Amino acid sequence: MGEINREQIRDRLGNIDQIRDIIFGAQLREYDSRIDKIESNLALLQQEMRDRIDQTKTSCLTEIRTVMDNLDKKIKSLSLGYQNDHADLRQTVELVNKKFSNSIESLDHNLDAHTNSLHTNLSETREKVQEEIRTLRSQVFEELERRFSMMADTKIAKDDMAEILFELGLRIKGTEFAPELKEAAGNNVASDIRLLEASTISG
Repeated sequence: MGEINREQIRDRLGNIDQIRDIIFGAQLREYDSRIDKIESNLALLQQEMRDRIDQTKTSCLTEIRTVMDNLDKKIKSLSLGYQNDHADLRQTVELVNKKFSNSIESLDHNLDAHTNSLHTNLSETREKVQEEIRTLRSQVFEELERRFSMMADTKIAKDDMAEILFELGLRIKGTEFAPELKEAAGNNVASDIRLLEASTISG
């Protein structure tokens, strides 16, 4: 049997690819299957991560919008409450001011009415007192004239005359004189009587 050269060996064994397939074919196919599976799992994982990121992003945006809406509503509510409180406070101030003004006006009116009433009463009292004084003066003069007429008609002792005039003063005054005033009044009356008698004798 002759020797087999390399060309013949190649022809028999086939090309390199065939040789590699014979030697590593099973392992290469297993590796390819594993790589395909890994790539598929990686693609699924990437898709899942993208979905989770999108979901988280959407959830965060929704929560942020909700918080912003609630904050905006709260700000509007606080602003409205402030406006209402400010309006209520202004209304209260205006009401108190109006009530105070009405009270001052009523007080001024009552004071004017009371002052006018006092002036009227004072004028009436003054006129009444003046009238009473005029009446009292007239009564005194009438009583004195009557007493002097009695003195001219009858002889009366000085002490009796002083007592009569003193009683007259008590009747007109309507009060009780002190003893000192009574004695002084008696002396003054006695002097007046002496002057009256002197003028009568000289006449």
